[in-house]
Amino acid sequence: METEFKFRLKDTSVFDRIVESAEINSMGIDKVETIEMNATYFDTADYDLHNKGIAFRTRMEDDRCTATIKWDVDVSDGLHKREEFNLVVSDERLADKPSIELFVSSDAYDVLKEAAGDKELLKTISMDYQRRQFKVDTGKSISCISVDEGNIHHRDGHNVPICELEIEWYYGDEDDFISLASMIKDKYELEAEDMSKLQRAFV
Repeated sequence: METEFKFRLKDTSVFDRIVESAEINSMGIDKVETIEMNATYFDTADYDLHNKGIAFRTRMEDDRCTATIKWDVDVSDGLHKREEFNLVVSDERLADKPSIELFVSSDAYDVLKEAAGDKELLKTISMDYQRRQFKVDTGKSISCISVDEGNIHHRDGHNVPICELEIEWYYGDEDDFISLASMIKDKYELEAEDMSKLQRAFV
């Protein structure tokens, strides 16, 4: 299960203000990490996965390739909860032409099989963005605060900019995580984002 808040930004300067704030620095925080992201989403020609709220993605995170399935999404006021399964892919060639057989030993396989059957999976959406992130330990919960900036590329040719802040719950007390996110939202007057990057590609 993935649980995170998403906030729409006009620019990424708010992330730097959060990093530098005394309130955040009074907690246990890691140094800021920068990761180059290159993601590709796959679907059938009829968009069977998209129509059933399923995302099938491969993503290069610097030099690591990860295949991900997300489904059963629940969103309310910027809080996204969804089932998620991640798999590190050792053969990078699978990033361009993956198979649902990658997930045969997980619950994600049944979800994909029911939605797409044996249909061929095609590249639909790609994204290139830079992520800056750091972990926060409040003593009750551990979360990751990140900012993404880049572009979404639809296969029909149009582009959508990415500029968003995410606060993802890792471990610990969920209510404490929600309190942290609410404090940041209120202090920096952030606008909740109820759409995923993939959903925004279809707007």
